[in-house]
Amino acid sequence: MSTSASHPRVIVVLGATGNQGGGVARALLKSKSWIVRAGTRDPDSPKAQKLLAEEQTNDGRLEVVAAHVYDIESLRKAFAGAYGVFAITSERHPDKKIVNEEEMQHEIEAGRNIVLAAKECNVQHFVFSSLPDMMQATSGQFPKLYHMNNKHAVEQIAREELPGKVTCLIPDDGIVRFCYPLPSDQVAQWTDPEYDMGSFAAKVFDLGIDQTRGKTYLVMGPRITPQEVVETFTRVTGQPAIHSPTSAEEFGDLTAPLVGPAFKEDATQMMQWAAVAPKGKVAYGALEPEIDRSADELGLTASSFEAWLKRSGWTGPDRE
Repeated sequence: MSTSASHPRVIVVLGATGNQGGGVARALLKSKSWIVRAGTRDPDSPKAQKLLAEEQTNDGRLEVVAAHVYDIESLRKAFAGAYGVFAITSERHPDKKIVNEEEMQHEIEAGRNIVLAAKECNVQHFVFSSLPDMMQATSGQFPKLYHMNNKHAVEQIAREELPGKVTCLIPDDGIVRFCYPLPSDQVAQWTDPEYDMGSFAAKVFDLGIDQTRGKTYLVMGPRITPQEVVETFTRVTGQPAIHSPTSAEEFGDLTAPLVGPAFKEDATQMMQWAAVAPKGKVAYGALEPEIDRSADELGLTASSFEAWLKRSGWTGPDRE
């Protein structure tokens, strides 16, 4: 163990009101080894106050603090005295829609701010939610997967600026899309981004930097095809379902409003690649299966789609 219950150390969790960050905060709070400093843009927001009210421990180990990734001074204050940081970046900008490819670089700016603040505050263990280098994985065939390549770029900045202090986790997005534009027999991987990222990050912090230094762990469950998703959903919930894929272009149209017009080509190419990604590889078709050491080194495997269905109780979209 990297610490003890009598002298708990501080872990700053960025994005603590979101799925991944919230899951990490909750998982860390299960152990008296950690004080969790939940970082969010607005500590007074309803989501931040809900987190504090619902997850505060009897010994008061949860704090909510301001941590704005585009304001490095707020990050310095949030990271002061912290042992570790769980960091996540987003393709979404909180204040504007992204209208061109150049503006997609905002995610690298945010990541650099996080890394430099961690460096200045002498953070000892930096755990980052990353993604693979898709320029390399696709041999340059799909060059506009910015939201993936930008996270990989932030990972490289972290490894350069924080040598010997970085562990990376690679998740899937965990979003159910019965209409996702993939062939029914194409494999993909499932992740519950809240539950699984929480358990993996907590385990990495518990093991400590000496055992996880420089490593990357895949927070991804067993591979599953769209047809198997449908069959599993019907078996578990009793609800009929079909896989009715949209086109990659339609998927881009649907998702672009979440980020901005510049994201349309990114989302389209992501699905075009997913449809042809090598079935024998993992992590978005980018890595060889043997790279995944999560079971051996962490003693963890990510949730299957069936496990998530049973745990969440989800039975399909709300019907008006």
